[in-house]
Amino acid sequence: MELYVLIIIVLAILLPILYLLYLIFSCPPSPTTSTTTLKGRKAYVVKKINPWDISGKVKLVHGNKVWSATADSEIERGTKVKIVKSKGVHVVVEKDR
Repeated sequence: MELYVLIIIVLAILLPILYLLYLIFSCPPSPTTSTTTLKGRKAYVVKKINPWDISGKVKLVHGNKVWSATADSEIERGTKVKIVKSKGVHVVVEKDR
């Protein structure tokens, strides 16, 4: 009978510790993206950008995120751009110099 009590106590102590370790090591934190983290970043146009239209697409140079984009002027596919600001789910870009 004493062995069963000992096993229950050990399990009661170890299970919460193991669960916390699982939570810490199994789920990497999701990356955060905000207006300040995108501004100034470099990207390439992967779909032509038309003025005042968010159908254009850009892909960040460092990373694999693709964003809907707009600009003040037409920008062709393959052009390197800089993110000026973000507005909701799209970014405003300009040609990189």
